[in-house]
Amino acid sequence: MLFLLAWLHAIIQERRTYIPQGWTKFYEFSYGDLRAAEGILKELVEESRSGEIPLETIYGLLENAVYGGRIDNEFDIKVFRCYLRSIFNQEVISGARRLSNMIQVPSGGDMRSMMSLVSKLPDVDSPEIFGLPMNIDRSVQRFNSQKILLALKQLQSISSEDLKFNKEKWSEQLGPLLKLWESLVKVEEIGKHRIKVLPLLIL
Repeated sequence: MLFLLAWLHAIIQERRTYIPQGWTKFYEFSYGDLRAAEGILKELVEESRSGEIPLETIYGLLENAVYGGRIDNEFDIKVFRCYLRSIFNQEVISGARRLSNMIQVPSGGDMRSMMSLVSKLPDVDSPEIFGLPMNIDRSVQRFNSQKILLALKQLQSISSEDLKFNKEKWSEQLGPLLKLWESLVKVEEIGKHRIKVLPLLIL
């Protein structure tokens, strides 16, 4: 069960890469959500005497008490429900069906076997894992490019008073633009490099 929870958490976090096609906005799914869901699952397992986990109870608690509370869009909540029911599925748990059509869920709770299974996964996630089309990357890049162009146009519309260099104002204006650029070029290890932003000289 904990393996399925970790898979669900990873899926909904990585789906944020494909905004706005993945989610309609950036949801703050955090490690705290994972820990809270872990506590719920452990209690359900301990309370289940027959060994059968009530899946409907899992759906309700994870949606209403943990992850669903962060989602405020009707379409997004439907997507999340689909993930819940496809991952926490009796056929997947029993091994009759592969998890996300990729891997067989480990039958035991041995950490080494789980790590070995995860290490065999591809380094680059395929959009198919998230139920998205293979050409979704182009749509995301086009969307981010449009946002960057819009931000540049907003910078051009500043008044003559704003042309005087003001560190706080420029940081406020350029901050979102730099974040968009980082997501567009997919900078993964930004902490290893120093980026120096030189003031723009307007002649």
